[in-house]
Amino acid sequence: MEVPKHKFPVNAEDYKLYEEVGEGVSASVYRALCVPLNKIVAIKVLDLEKCNNDLDGIRREVQIMSLINHPNLLRAYCSFTTGHNLWVVMPYMAGGSCLHIMKTSFQEGFEEPVIATVLREVLKALVYLHVHGHIHRDVKLADFGVSACMFDTGDRQRSRNTFVGTPC
Repeated sequence: MEVPKHKFPVNAEDYKLYEEVGEGVSASVYRALCVPLNKIVAIKVLDLEKCNNDLDGIRREVQIMSLINHPNLLRAYCSFTTGHNLWVVMPYMAGGSCLHIMKTSFQEGFEEPVIATVLREVLKALVYLHVHGHIHRDVKLADFGVSACMFDTGDRQRSRNTFVGTPC
């Protein structure tokens, strides 16, 4: 996974939110522009008031995301609070989630070789987390994004390493 070359700002005013690209019970993910760096990012916005007092768990997740270094896991560029929301800034996976791709382009489901590729990459990420003492408690297809390089080239070998998920 790429290591940020620049320091990302920790103020909401430095980001321009575009469309929502994902949502959960207490969080939404937006495609956004980091204005000072002119870089497209994803921003996970967690409503801390809807997090059922699990602030320690959220703090641990954000800390893990900022420290991990594995090509199949998203590393947080930075995080900060604004109002009652926690913003986690991370790389944008332009290909969308595996679930989105399946729903829009493969309604009958992925073929077995694709499933095997996704599972292999997910398992590599889980092994990395477990070796470092972390457990992912909610593994699901919607958590694994696909980077744009899978769509930019027809190189099958390169596309096998494009599945990326969040650690917790």
